[in-house]
Amino acid sequence: MKLASFKKEFLESITPLYNNDEARSLYYMLCEEYLALSKSKLIIAEDIDLSVEKTNHLYNCLERLKKNEPIQYVLGNTKFCGLNFFVNESVLIPRPETEELVNIILKNELGDKTILDIGSGSGCIAISLAKYYPNAKVTALDVSKDAIDLSKMNAKENDVNLEFINADILNYKSDKKYDIIVSNPPYVLEEEKKHMSKNILDYEPELALFVKNDDPLQFYKAILEFAKNSLNKYGKIYFEINEKYKDEIKRLTYDYGYSNIECKEDLFGRNRFCVIL
Repeated sequence: MKLASFKKEFLESITPLYNNDEARSLYYMLCEEYLALSKSKLIIAEDIDLSVEKTNHLYNCLERLKKNEPIQYVLGNTKFCGLNFFVNESVLIPRPETEELVNIILKNELGDKTILDIGSGSGCIAISLAKYYPNAKVTALDVSKDAIDLSKMNAKENDVNLEFINADILNYKSDKKYDIIVSNPPYVLEEEKKHMSKNILDYEPELALFVKNDDPLQFYKAILEFAKNSLNKYGKIYFEINEKYKDEIKRLTYDYGYSNIECKEDLFGRNRFCVIL
């Protein structure tokens, strides 16, 4: 089969779900990954013959995409902070906004710090900090054993050493002290499901996304409670937040005795991050 024939069928099949630009982007992402050809080469080499094995694999991926499965899960990997991360349905797909959280920490911190990433998922935050902040001692904590196992693979992939803890922050206690506690906890209300796209709801783990409507700050409370005994003097907490709860989170942190709280916007102009010290 010629690549041009597959491209034509791919775009015709996928455009009911995606617009033309998105469909072409998915096509190039898929072919770059499995044919090991750059986008520029794919554009000029559409007359190449695909082996039966590659043809079958590409069609299998197409069928998964037609069922709204995210391209990152189809490929089994994604990029975050310039690093490669394996992903599957046990972890959230790392978002560009969360890259900003990592960059805020990297710009603000110097020296040999101890860092705890709570709700680490794929390990994208913890591993990126360990990679670009090589003197830091980084620990990744997650309630999901599957997420921890995948995070260990990602640490090996990116040649960093981390400590891993499989635990639930809602009831976790520790004698260890940290200079930095960072978390992108679940903060999407269950009632917001109706506004979310099918590819998120059908494939990404609810455990890592949603909180109960009647307790939207559940995880922030637990982390602030944990930090009372586990954050070093002059330590900092970095949160990714739901912008609608910015003021509530600020009040909550004041209640826990913190007086210096700075909220920062993401690249879309939304209040997305809090730095607490």
